[in-house]
Amino acid sequence: MSGNIARATRPGGPALVDRYEALLCDLDGVVYRGRDALPGAGPTLSRIVAHGIRLAYVTNNASRPPEVVAAQLRGLGAPTPPGCVVTSAQAGAAHLRRLLPVGAAVVALGGPGVQQALKEEHLLAVPATRREAAAVLQGYGPDLRVSDFTEAARHVSKGAAWVATNSDATVPVEWGVAPGNGSYVDVLRRATGREPVVVGKPEPPLYELAIARLGTRRVLAVGDRLDTDIDGARAAGVDSAWALTGVDRPTDLVANPDRALPTFVIGSLADLERPYAVPVPTGSGWACGGAEARVQLVSGRPELVISAASRSPTLAVVRAGLAALLEARAHDRSLLPALVAAAASLDALVDALVDALVDAQGDAEGDAEVDAVVEAAEG
Repeated sequence: MSGNIARATRPGGPALVDRYEALLCDLDGVVYRGRDALPGAGPTLSRIVAHGIRLAYVTNNASRPPEVVAAQLRGLGAPTPPGCVVTSAQAGAAHLRRLLPVGAAVVALGGPGVQQALKEEHLLAVPATRREAAAVLQGYGPDLRVSDFTEAARHVSKGAAWVATNSDATVPVEWGVAPGNGSYVDVLRRATGREPVVVGKPEPPLYELAIARLGTRRVLAVGDRLDTDIDGARAAGVDSAWALTGVDRPTDLVANPDRALPTFVIGSLADLERPYAVPVPTGSGWACGGAEARVQLVSGRPELVISAASRSPTLAVVRAGLAALLEARAHDRSLLPALVAAAASLDALVDALVDALVDAQGDAEGDAEVDAVVEAAEG
């Protein structure tokens, strides 16, 4: 299905997304946060799909079947083309299907999504108490018990193929973070002395499965987590857009020199529909969209100096500031702790940017409610 796509001309010039044929979109922190849609995410994605861009939602969450995820997305106003949800459980089952014959018994250590993924690949999902099994597919399952891991360790110790859907150490919950699949993978790793094949982000298999389903490699991976979404895009050899609506902040990027750098930095999905302002070097620093940033030494300590016109977008300031900090880091890594401290000012700007996004959505919803009341009264 690759090749040129006929698209309507956008007002205001080419948008960032128009460089690509498809999007690989993360979920939590990009499309929604917790139970609530991020402002404008659904309408933005709907317009992008209507414009001829293919879409896949790529998630490390292996516990839920794709149709359950799709139903949630529809409820939040996001488009759900057929087969658009690609899970790490599906990537794990696809990997095992290449190793095992049809009907082979595989321990489904996880939630319903793990069991269904194995069924889709014509493998027999069995409980951990099964006497013999050819493999173990381990994914997150909130209802798993200690006995399940004990039995799974027995199979792994006996030589069963072991595939982990992802290595995320934590999962977000309403009160904070809880142990994720990666934490439970560590339990089996310590008990058996073996290493699993990991298929979820940042490893390539999940992105590769989604790319194969979309039928093109001209894709842009959009995510909020540097250690999974952005590192995973680099591993898969595709461009990435780091969305600032999620958990990571500029300090996280500056603090990890070995981390992949995103191709683009966006405030939210809405920025995919806009032309992208690229930071450019000025000789003394970096400029972007009317903002300039440079790192200067004050008493031997680096400080981030920003100058911006009153109408300069906050996102332009963040991009210019990041470019300056990353250049300084590349020149002298001994400055890393001080550069991370300097990046905290960008964190504050990002927090304000996201808060403004949410507040604007709330104001719009409030205006809509007032309009509805007025219309009802007038009717």
